[in-house]
Amino acid sequence: MLDKIRNIGKKANLLLGVDISSNSVKILQLSKSGDKYKLENYVIRPLPDKAVVEKSIGDIDAVGECVSSAVSILKPSSKDAAVAVAGSAVITKTIEMNAALSDTDLEY
Repeated sequence: MLDKIRNIGKKANLLLGVDISSNSVKILQLSKSGDKYKLENYVIRPLPDKAVVEKSIGDIDAVGECVSSAVSILKPSSKDAAVAVAGSAVITKTIEMNAALSDTDLEY
């Protein structure tokens, strides 16, 4: 993941890191210093109960307002951001299939 952040950072000196957890939104402002990033500033805003439940956004408006509030407090000079998504949330798709299908049929 760090390599991906470095690639993004080559375009700008500043980068925002965004983390949405079950109870808060955290936004970090990072600056590039050589090959590393340095924390310049950060904001942590609490989320209302049940805005995020079990890694799933339940109240998108509340989360959006919280992110907007954090950004307005931080007043970043950059709009470039890096956001990480938990592995189980990246691609989730349930496909119902007949249990009698052969392996070859399942590939299609």
